[in-house]
Amino acid sequence: MPKTKRSILSEKSALGIAQKLGAEIKQGRKHSRAIVRIGGAYVGAFGIRRGRNTGHDYIPQQIHTSMHEAIGLDRCPISKEDYVETLRRKDILPAVEPKDSEKG
Repeated sequence: MPKTKRSILSEKSALGIAQKLGAEIKQGRKHSRAIVRIGGAYVGAFGIRRGRNTGHDYIPQQIHTSMHEAIGLDRCPISKEDYVETLRRKDILPAVEPKDSEKG
């Protein structure tokens, strides 16, 4: 019998990422949905499955990150601010315009 691949991101990881990003959680009967918005702009959404053997390795694609970055969001080396900056570098979020008082 072939071994099954163990998921990297668990339900706990999904909840941690959602919390760190300030995602809106919508409860469903079978699973919850985390909706990620930054500054009011929709960035992405992912399902949070319930159960023992449910993997969440699809989350990075849903929120425009690599698996390494998603793990960092879950385990704390990457902050929400770092995530926002990554999205700006990828042109998913617009760059921040300096305020009139900051322009030279």
